[in-house]
Amino acid sequence: MPKTRIGFFGCGGIGSYHAERLKRLENVEIAGGTDTDSQRLKTFVDRFGGVPYRSLDEMLSAGRPDAVYATTPPFARGPEVAAIEKGIPVFFEKPVALTMSKAEELLRAVRSHGVVNSVGYMSRYMDLVDLAKEQISKGGPISMVQGEWIGSFHFPKGHWWVYKDKGGGQLIEQTTHAVDLARYLAGEANVVSAQIDNLVVNKFIDPDATAEDTSMVMLRFRSGAIGTITSSCVSQDSYAGWGVKVFAKDVVLDYSGSAKTLKVHRGNEVREVRSKMDPYFEEDRVFVEAVRTGNTDGIRSTFEDAARTLELTVAANGMSEKGHIVAQGTVER
Repeated sequence: MPKTRIGFFGCGGIGSYHAERLKRLENVEIAGGTDTDSQRLKTFVDRFGGVPYRSLDEMLSAGRPDAVYATTPPFARGPEVAAIEKGIPVFFEKPVALTMSKAEELLRAVRSHGVVNSVGYMSRYMDLVDLAKEQISKGGPISMVQGEWIGSFHFPKGHWWVYKDKGGGQLIEQTTHAVDLARYLAGEANVVSAQIDNLVVNKFIDPDATAEDTSMVMLRFRSGAIGTITSSCVSQDSYAGWGVKVFAKDVVLDYSGSAKTLKVHRGNEVREVRSKMDPYFEEDRVFVEAVRTGNTDGIRSTFEDAARTLELTVAANGMSEKGHIVAQGTVER
């Protein structure tokens, strides 16, 4: 079997994370990468192999990868359209863009050229999430969903994440995982409101920071269920993690993405299930298989689906500024 050659657009932390896992797959080869930081690019190709390219266009023409991983920071989304227009499959890291206009531009290209695509919402591939969906099917309907993403502030001064115009803020860049999993378990949400602020980081840690450090989002799902998603990046290392809780008619589910556990509550009994699964490896394996075969049935987060998660987080940012509630649904179904 010929090797599937993967090129990387962005060779930083998350790019390396995926490259580590791709190297564990049989018949996969890292064709090389491109990055604005020449030292980071050199470190990447020295570690994973391939050729350092000066640009995405050069990598596409000279490297001829079978697929591209778009693992740049969120503010750099957009150039991937060059790969799409050449019919090259693309794996996008989340969020797929910072604005809906940019996401819709990319989505039009994806639809027009029909390329294999996937987005890095890795928790959808967890065996525990499969179990949660099974439990919901038996114990529904859902009345309430609670999601959270809690952590300490650890970004160095000048890092792109601390600037909202580069990273989108905690809700769009990190808590998006909780929002996406809430959608995956409870279905579409079409009403959103939010309160978002920078209450500590900007005043006491980094005066240049513009990303929020505290947020609370309320969702109304089409099923009628109500959801809340809370975020903080001013917690302590000893109190951090993310997850989603689901309250249904006959079952309560408590999924921890950070601990890889699912607690199933029925009556006065609690069953805890732990997993050793690596969801990043699984999403990479599924994507490579889709690239090889053209069969996309195993992909659980397409660009089109991920754009709906972005829509909710972008709307929550906007509603926090406007102070009222709006119905969502602009991403064409």
